[in-house]
Amino acid sequence: MAQQRLEAMVGRGQLSLSEFSDRAAKIWAATCPAELDVALSGLPPEALSPGAPAPVGGGPGYPATSPGQPGAQPPAHRPGSAITVDESEKRTSVFDTLKREGRWNLPDGYKLTSWMGDIFLDAREAVVDRPRTRVHLDLWGANARILLPPGVSVTVTGNRTLSELKVDEGKYEVSGGPHLDLEINGFMSNAKIKVLAAGEKIPKAWKWF
Repeated sequence: MAQQRLEAMVGRGQLSLSEFSDRAAKIWAATCPAELDVALSGLPPEALSPGAPAPVGGGPGYPATSPGQPGAQPPAHRPGSAITVDESEKRTSVFDTLKREGRWNLPDGYKLTSWMGDIFLDAREAVVDRPRTRVHLDLWGANARILLPPGVSVTVTGNRTLSELKVDEGKYEVSGGPHLDLEINGFMSNAKIKVLAAGEKIPKAWKWF
């Protein structure tokens, strides 16, 4: 099945969550073999068989890698910029903001903690290395905003006291695919989760608490 092929590629880190979302939506909307071919077009032939290695340096449908660093992701940067900022190892914030956006690696067991600060987690272009990924957020008088692409299912758990959780999953028909186990613990905190396609403009009213 075409969608199962995409799911396997997501689990191998060969497609970002948004890339899966876009192609899966086309698969479900396909009414003939030609439209199905369009949904799978551009995928490297090697990626269509399980266990195929990604080419060094990345390529269409593959995360960028470098020799000696399997699956390594380069830090996000602006095209043509002389300055590259990599804060991927920073996991705790105090009175400041932790931000993850663009194409980045979302490992299993990913944990972020904020004390009186903010967490902005844009996972629309994130790359995961398994079908099911655990994410853990601890919020202490802090705010969290989480963006997810359509087609990604989420289970939200955790203990929250004097806190508010808002979920806007929108409307979409894609089923199956990657799953996130999102544990949010908080005290006097706020968390927002929104489903939004990659490239779609974030509503101004949603940006702020």
